Amino acid sequence: MKVLAIVVGNNKYFEGCELDNAINDAQGIADIFSRLGYEVLFWNDINTDGIIEILEQYEKRINEFDASIFYFAGHGFQVDGENYLASVDCQIANPTKAHCQRTCIRLTEIMDIFRKASTMVNIAIIDACRKGFERGGSSEFSPIHAPKGALIAFSTSENSGAKDYGYKNHSIYTGSLLKFIGVERLSVEELFKRVRKTVFALTGGAQTTWEHTSLVGDFYFNTGQLVHSITIPYSEVVVKDKMFSEANDQFGIVMNLKSYDWNIQNPAIDRFLSIPPSKIDKDQQFIIGRNILQAADYAFNATAFLDNLRENLRLYTVEGENHLLNGILYEIYFNSNGDFRSENLKKHNLPKVLKLRNVPEFKKSFEFITKVLEPYRDQLFYIPGDNVSHIDVAVLATNEVKRSKTGEEFPYQAVDTITVQGKDITLPISKYDVWGTNESNLKQVISHYLSAPEELIQINSGVELKKMTFKIPEETSTW
Repeated sequence: MKVLAIVVGNNKYFEGCELDNAINDAQGIADIFSRLGYEVLFWNDINTDGIIEILEQYEKRINEFDASIFYFAGHGFQVDGENYLASVDCQIANPTKAHCQRTCIRLTEIMDIFRKASTMVNIAIIDACRKGFERGGSSEFSPIHAPKGALIAFSTSENSGAKDYGYKNHSIYTGSLLKFIGVERLSVEELFKRVRKTVFALTGGAQTTWEHTSLVGDFYFNTGQLVHSITIPYSEVVVKDKMFSEANDQFGIVMNLKSYDWNIQNPAIDRFLSIPPSKIDKDQQFIIGRNILQAADYAFNATAFLDNLRENLRLYTVEGENHLLNGILYEIYFNSNGDFRSENLKKHNLPKVLKLRNVPEFKKSFEFITKVLEPYRDQLFYIPGDNVSHIDVAVLATNEVKRSKTGEEFPYQAVDTITVQGKDITLPISKYDVWGTNESNLKQVISHYLSAPEELIQINSGVELKKMTFKIPEETSTW
């Protein structure tokens, strides 16, 4: 699908109305759209002449494409029921209708271009109504409806303001948008739903995004042309390594590691260790790291490599970058299609890898996996690069006594709930081999379930957990 993207960001408004992040936001959007293969027309700090150029170019070019996207970051407001996107010539503090008609893009002008176009899909993303302080009155947007085949997304709902800061060097809205826009096969409706949840959470409910859609079909920003995250600096054949073939195998090592035959895998590890690291490019190191991890299920040489991981990896660290470790970390969380493993993470050797998270020379690798996992944060309890001192686990339990037929008493602790980060994990934990055991064993089990270092798990309970059971129906009890 051919997509045209019109991207506009304005910072340099009149004194007192300047913005800090609108151009950063627009540039971030333009960069990701370019990597998605869209044709991007980019403007920043547009004046009145720029408005004419944008509208003329948009109307002239749109019919060459299957879809179009209009993105604006800057000041926006309504006057007399009309929604305006302000150029830097606009007097933001006291706009009049006549002044706005000459110094702003009217949102209805964009909608008119959508209506007349032959494109199947048109999307307008408006990160406006943004200032470093609360605004009222004319800073709000009027209701607007998308024409057929279009979607309009606002950074804030009706009668509300949006912030120019809050997400690193981006507004909260665009920062959240950039977090999810590279996720493969994520529908546009689901994308904006995730953005809305993120913005709502980050602002404590003060800002709620809003969309109106008349789309009649599906649209995905990334249908596979961009591999998951814009933060992955490796070629597609090593990220989606099911595509990897002998033609890509520089030393004949990777295909042997993929063989699932330890008689072939073990010599491949030896061969790899015999090659000077400087001779192996970053893509090859990345995919070898991935396959050392998967080979550790079969080949004792791969297991031995992981058992002495810190020393083995040191040879491959160059200027703080370790592509071998990046590959190992990536393999834990992503499958051969480059898809997030969700509930099927490769946890077997995870504790060995997580021991390196505080080693300074491997810092960049954990920063790498943190960025790659950012779109999946709501599916994880722990991300290795996060600066977390502990993970609180609330265990609600009571002391109980079980009496035998002879009258002998057996004290135990009946666990009612186990909660982490507001989520009840009692049922999945009860399925582990934890019945009749103590807090130490529970800690190990929770560490495994959360895919987090055991030393970070902090169990908080009102009773001492010496011999646990769970409050589930008696017929399912196993002790």
